[in-house]
Amino acid sequence: MQTEFHIGIDDTDSRLGGCTTYTAALLFQELVSKRFKPIDFPWLVRLNPNIPWKTRGNGALSLHFTLEEEQIQEVKQIAVAVVERTTDLSQRSTDPAVVFLKGPVTTLLSEFSARALHDILSVREARHIASAVGAETRLLKGSRGLVGALASVGAEFGHDHTFEILAYRTDENRGSVRRVNQDSVRQMDAMYQGSTFNNIDPETGRVLICPHGPDPVLFGIRGEDPASLVNACALVGVEEQVESIMVFKTNQGTDAHLNCRRTIRVLRPYQSTVIAGTISDAPRIIRGGHTIFETSDETGSIDCAAYSTTGTIRETASHLIPGDLVIVSGGIRLRRIGELTLNVEKLEVTGLANAIRWENPLCSDCGARCESMGRGQGFRCRKCNLHFEKASKSPKSEPRGIMRGIYLPPPRAHRHLTKPASRYGFRTPKPSNASSAVIDPTLGSLVSVPVVS
Repeated sequence: MQTEFHIGIDDTDSRLGGCTTYTAALLFQELVSKRFKPIDFPWLVRLNPNIPWKTRGNGALSLHFTLEEEQIQEVKQIAVAVVERTTDLSQRSTDPAVVFLKGPVTTLLSEFSARALHDILSVREARHIASAVGAETRLLKGSRGLVGALASVGAEFGHDHTFEILAYRTDENRGSVRRVNQDSVRQMDAMYQGSTFNNIDPETGRVLICPHGPDPVLFGIRGEDPASLVNACALVGVEEQVESIMVFKTNQGTDAHLNCRRTIRVLRPYQSTVIAGTISDAPRIIRGGHTIFETSDETGSIDCAAYSTTGTIRETASHLIPGDLVIVSGGIRLRRIGELTLNVEKLEVTGLANAIRWENPLCSDCGARCESMGRGQGFRCRKCNLHFEKASKSPKSEPRGIMRGIYLPPPRAHRHLTKPASRYGFRTPKPSNASSAVIDPTLGSLVSVPVVS
């Protein structure tokens, strides 16, 4: 009898190397080579990016298969062996966890996974949820990876999702400069605009598909559908050997962490959140060119920080005035005891207050602008020497330097989950069921990358 079988993996990486996507790719390829049947592509699930102890992008992975009952034990053994083989357990911050779930994902687990996008969840709660849904857990060292491994199994991609194709380096090249031909990336980007995103930063021309750390990823291309990514990948020229390639289904580029609107009073450190409020004080520019603006709602107020790297967001924030209506999205940081700051990832201006400038009256004789003679003493025209004791200043509306709308950072400052401008209004077409994916989930092993001599 066949059954769904789900494997969740997290925290096999460290700042000195490793990558949980690489662990998942090796495991997926090994299971497929043994003719176990995948239900879908491997899932790369990005969780709350504001967790302070995350390694890099706070990503967890899950694999989904249809198995015969007698195959389950063998798959478990293979999964644990691959995780052990790809993890450096001597690294203090590495706490790999593996979760096994037989049968459909329950609502309880889906809700846990949804909260992991914008809150801090405890290991204690993860243990409780795992027990409640009948998931088996394997901890190779500590328990921190349990939250992500469990959350990755319960992820929900029904609303929106994207894909990423990752090319991995051979062991001897890891830690060295990635030898990817940048001109080929620019050509690929020009050919696949619309179906891929965030390949190039448009302001600087910088290539964005290559990471910079010692992990095994050579490059990654993000986009809307697997077929386009496979074709785009084939255009990227590299000057080193590629070990393997894998396509992942993911929540990257969807703003999935920015779907929880809260009032200011209930905000807590390290949450990802959305608030709606009114600008309650004039923005101020601090050292480094960062803009700080205060936003208030009926429950309180909070300082919002638009850092210089956010580009258009920072520039727009500097032109806000008291009375403007905004929706601010981002991460909550603890500035000092009892004081929170919202680090802005997205800014939506929903209403603009009238900007008023008070002008001195005009001279009734020559039309020149009068000058004040002091508080309560009226005005005079220096040209005509006429005095206007009962005259007063008059209000004049000034044009605003900003418009209502959504403001985003440049691609070079995007987090993995940040939805790029090209995806607004776009929704990934969904197959009628999970098994009718557009192309075979095992296609990663079929891709070849041109090697430039």
